[in-house]
Amino acid sequence: MKKWSLLALASALLLGCGSNDAEDAIVETVGLNIDSLSSQQKQNYAQISTDINTLIIYIGGQCLTAESNKNPNLTLTGFTCNIADHKDAVSQTQFSSISLISGVLDITRSSETDFKIQTKDNVKFHAASISDGTLNYRLVDDNAIHFIVNETGSDSASFRGFFRDDKTVDVTYWTAESLGTTPFDYDEDTNSQHSWLANGTAKITGKDDKTFNWGTSATGEVELPLTE
Repeated sequence: MKKWSLLALASALLLGCGSNDAEDAIVETVGLNIDSLSSQQKQNYAQISTDINTLIIYIGGQCLTAESNKNPNLTLTGFTCNIADHKDAVSQTQFSSISLISGVLDITRSSETDFKIQTKDNVKFHAASISDGTLNYRLVDDNAIHFIVNETGSDSASFRGFFRDDKTVDVTYWTAESLGTTPFDYDEDTNSQHSWLANGTAKITGKDDKTFNWGTSATGEVELPLTE
């Protein structure tokens, strides 16, 4: 049984147990085998799992600008964002290579500075450093990117999301989430050619509830290990 058919079955079995229990059950049962990963593979998974959030935040900002320009006198409280409309203009990440394919974001604005980013359609992308297949990133229920604009310093971001790797042999699942009360700093260079999540910590959870965690440098590079 592959892909979302497994998720659908788990959802039926776990109905009412919790918003993301179905996803967590899949990860625990048939998730990424963390014990089999080398240090370099962990580095790659951590960098991709961080940087996909960076690119989604950047595109969300592009969509906010576009929507605001349509209605300059209206304060937006929510809007959708089609990644296909912006992927060619997306900024680059410095320590990974990610090629966006498609997806639709559902963005809620709770105040002038606070945004919650989820997926209406999964974000699909390629990242050759970890997979020869199509990767899917899902942000629904309790999974989301929380983004706060700071007028006097760095913008901040925290995240929790569910990944599916449609590689050629055996579909793989994992979750990635930021840790602690200190969120990542979101930064862009002056020409918006690069963007990154800096000075934060996060973890990946895989099969049998095994985890590993990491931090990011001031330039967004993953630093392993945070703990062993």
